[in-house]
Amino acid sequence: MHERTWSFRETNLRIKCDEERAIDAAIDASLRARCEIERFILKCPEFRWSLEPLKLGGGHPRVIELMLRAGELAGVGPFAAVAGAISQVAAEAALRAGAVNVVVENGGDIAIAGDREFRVGVFAGHAEGSGKIGFLVRAAELPIGICTSSGTVGHSISFGWADAVVAVAREASVADAAATSIANAVNGVDTKSSIERGLSRAKCIPEIRGCLIVRGEYIGTWGKLPELSRVAPESRELSTTLKKYRGYGLEQAPIL
Repeated sequence: MHERTWSFRETNLRIKCDEERAIDAAIDASLRARCEIERFILKCPEFRWSLEPLKLGGGHPRVIELMLRAGELAGVGPFAAVAGAISQVAAEAALRAGAVNVVVENGGDIAIAGDREFRVGVFAGHAEGSGKIGFLVRAAELPIGICTSSGTVGHSISFGWADAVVAVAREASVADAAATSIANAVNGVDTKSSIERGLSRAKCIPEIRGCLIVRGEYIGTWGKLPELSRVAPESRELSTTLKKYRGYGLEQAPIL
């Protein structure tokens, strides 16, 4: 597969695709989505800052509609879905441009479509399982969104203490908002109880398939996740990805 990285302000894309020209379409869609989001914020500042779902009627650009819908499903503000929504519209653009297999990762939030298997690793800062486990995503599970939120690493807003919450859904926008909502529930000094609260929250969010929560030495799962697998420590993808995210000052990232 062809691979390219692209950055614009807070958006940091890593795209893998079986049609190189489709990568250009994905990047164009991402840039267009960012511009639409920025223009919408000028008209509606609460879209950027609300921590609660917003009902703003219809007729908006697709990326805005995706974020509003995801926030409503997960019970969070629409901006909790921004990275996943951009990944999603980029992947959709690549498919329209002729791609069959495409992966778009945006700061740990991933949209995948295609007819083959993919492997995705999970990083969670300095937690025990970080960089050691991942998912084997089979063709029958595609399309899929796999998105991560954390209360201990990265720049995203979280009111919880999880090292990583990974939510899985058909749509990356929904998975992104769900990961934030679940991560907010993982709090308190009792680690096991906090993970149970997160799993209980996950069960209340429509349209997600499952979630994985990492906090310290504990891992909890709920739902129908892709098959869990071990990540090889000598993996070239592992070392490349870690280097990239440490450059951003982050410790939370996927392997593609």
